[in-house]
Amino acid sequence: MGGFRIADHVLASALVQLAALGACGAALRTRGWERLGSGAEVASQLLLAGLLAPLLSVVAAGTNLPYRDQDLLDLDMALFSFDWAHVIAAARSWPLLLEVLSHVYASLLLQLAILVAVLLIIGCVARAQAFCLAWVLTLAATVAVFPLMPALGGYLHFGVAQADTHVLVTAAWHHVEILAPARAGTLSALTGDTLGGIVTFPSFHAAAAALLAWGFWGVPVLRWPALAINLAMVAATPVIGGHYLVDVLAGLVIAGLALCVATRLARVAPPSSARRDPEALAPTS
Repeated sequence: MGGFRIADHVLASALVQLAALGACGAALRTRGWERLGSGAEVASQLLLAGLLAPLLSVVAAGTNLPYRDQDLLDLDMALFSFDWAHVIAAARSWPLLLEVLSHVYASLLLQLAILVAVLLIIGCVARAQAFCLAWVLTLAATVAVFPLMPALGGYLHFGVAQADTHVLVTAAWHHVEILAPARAGTLSALTGDTLGGIVTFPSFHAAAAALLAWGFWGVPVLRWPALAINLAMVAATPVIGGHYLVDVLAGLVIAGLALCVATRLARVAPPSSARRDPEALAPTS
């Protein structure tokens, strides 16, 4: 209806294959292969969500509502007395810190893979399933809210080039290469090149940090290192990702609500593995 189409046969094939992987996982679970089947299901759902969310965000950008950067900056100042431009200017004098935070910011997908693998290996199947549901709900919510508050992000809004910073991650600058044509109506063919994140408000990176910290809390040996890394990721979101502070707050709120829904649903209708894993969904505090 919006005039968009999937124009990449590799992408279309990946979507079909991931759906098939999820179906195989469900079949394995019905035959008693609980851990292997759940692993296939969780992997397929996370990967499908990771493909569909950026594609849907491109479609959502076609609403082309005015950029709201100044409104977000005003909210930062009114709610937190947070001056994004002043903070970034001060951060430039800490090049090593920005480089370290860049690596932390870029660790999201690696953390995700490690978390899911570890939870399944140690038998915390119920926690892995609840985490997966919360992750998908959070992605859906960010895509739904995004077209109402589209924004360029601080670096592009203030015209700060990446070469003038010590930020190693390019996301805060290159997302406009997808965002601008999607808003202008000149991008209609969805391909692998349109999979980059274009959402500023709410920040999915901040939301993901909260979800990952919750997921790793179920792994005692990793909970404190993971908490430290993900607190650092939240701190890195404005200076590395170019997000405003209200973006971060909105992402954390969405993640909290998604976790509430996911854990409540898991308790209402627990799978057989959840009955063998009574600690998997224990409160984190």
